[in-house]
Amino acid sequence: MNSVEVEHYPFKLEENESVIHNGVLSQIEKLASCDVFPETEREEVVKYLYLHFLRSRFLFLDEEQLRGMGFSNANLFYHGAPHAVFQATYDALCVTRAILSRKDRFSSHLTPESAFAIPSAAVYHDTGFAYQKHVLVNCAGMSPVHVEESKRSAVESIDLLGLPNFLDPEKTKKLVEIGIHGSYFPYDSQRQKEGEDLMRDLPPELKKEAQIVRLAVQFADLGGQSARIDQFPEGLKNLRKELNCIRDGLGTQVIGEDDELDQKRQDFINFVVEKTVGKTGNAFFGTRDHSFSREWHRASVSSR
Repeated sequence: MNSVEVEHYPFKLEENESVIHNGVLSQIEKLASCDVFPETEREEVVKYLYLHFLRSRFLFLDEEQLRGMGFSNANLFYHGAPHAVFQATYDALCVTRAILSRKDRFSSHLTPESAFAIPSAAVYHDTGFAYQKHVLVNCAGMSPVHVEESKRSAVESIDLLGLPNFLDPEKTKKLVEIGIHGSYFPYDSQRQKEGEDLMRDLPPELKKEAQIVRLAVQFADLGGQSARIDQFPEGLKNLRKELNCIRDGLGTQVIGEDDELDQKRQDFINFVVEKTVGKTGNAFFGTRDHSFSREWHRASVSSR
């Protein structure tokens, strides 16, 4: 059974932020209306998901303002709010709805905690880049430790703001941490072992639930950002600029010069995205012909 068709993130970098907020809130309301949540608790789901969205947005404000003032260590040209908060959250909400609509082996494992945890993990998955507020910290240079910092940020934020009362807080926080761990890239054998360690003591049914959370957050992050309508060439150029702030020349090496962008993008889609989250998308949507995949493979526009 195919899932409902859900739209991927529809906004460009220059979109008015109030429009983006309204779009995210609309997706939150659609998710909250799903049967997995008790009808009497749906307003609480909307309230707390939106509160955590606003909390994550707040965590990026210092870096954003300092970057606007020209501070060299405020350098999240790619992993700032447009990806870390807006796109990842929107896409995680869409993916969760798609899974729930399947009424199959995936949706049957999701509980209110995991349906809440997928977008919550996406909300906080990159906050580790901006959680250290001291101006001397190289924000882009937080890349090697940002996932662990994001887990800490998420748990502290949940403790600060709370959750709907009908959710099990410890289970929800555990699922959020597992989801954020899934945003490591590359998700290599070391990260896989660490993920298994996070789930080692969980009962079998909860392990299945946790695996779905991990895969859904990974899809919303990697699959979602690869499907951004401004990912090519604007997003790639921003990522190149940010990586060059970690180590001189790193971004150019990884992303390429302007005349290499198109081929590098196509290779990344074909040999990384399709072979990882492409398989996940096929499982979640029940088809390879879904809105995210169509955007991955759309005709490239010349970067000149």
